[in-house]
Amino acid sequence: KIESLVLGVVLVSIGDGLVIPKMKEFGIAFKGHPLPRLMFCWAPLEASFVLTLFGILVGLAEPANAPHVDMKLVVLANILRIVATVTFGALLGCSSGWLVPRRTGPTLNGRQIFTGAAVEGFLMVLAVALIAFGLGAAEKGKVLI
Repeated sequence: KIESLVLGVVLVSIGDGLVIPKMKEFGIAFKGHPLPRLMFCWAPLEASFVLTLFGILVGLAEPANAPHVDMKLVVLANILRIVATVTFGALLGCSSGWLVPRRTGPTLNGRQIFTGAAVEGFLMVLAVALIAFGLGAAEKGKVLI
């Protein structure tokens, strides 16, 4: 059943909190061994994969007292959600990549708005990330994107 897969995905994602400290201990005990470095590279990828898989599987799970839902419609909705998310993320990333280097150009009443400091670029990227996070947040059970 799908519910058992959801539980398995939850248990897999717990592994990061256990594996990374052990790999740090292993790296101290066996200096120069490539395994800790390899684990530090793959652990974040595994967590990202598991979070994506969890989001997909939760949409397919059928709680005990829920009415029957057409599985084709659920799969189509998940595919559409993934395509919309990737498309919007790419659009947001491209527009940010275009705007951040050009931030010193705009003026207001003849005065430059941004000074071009590195912290301004960081804050702009952070603002874009928060906007994207806010668009994905559910309000009254409905997600905008």
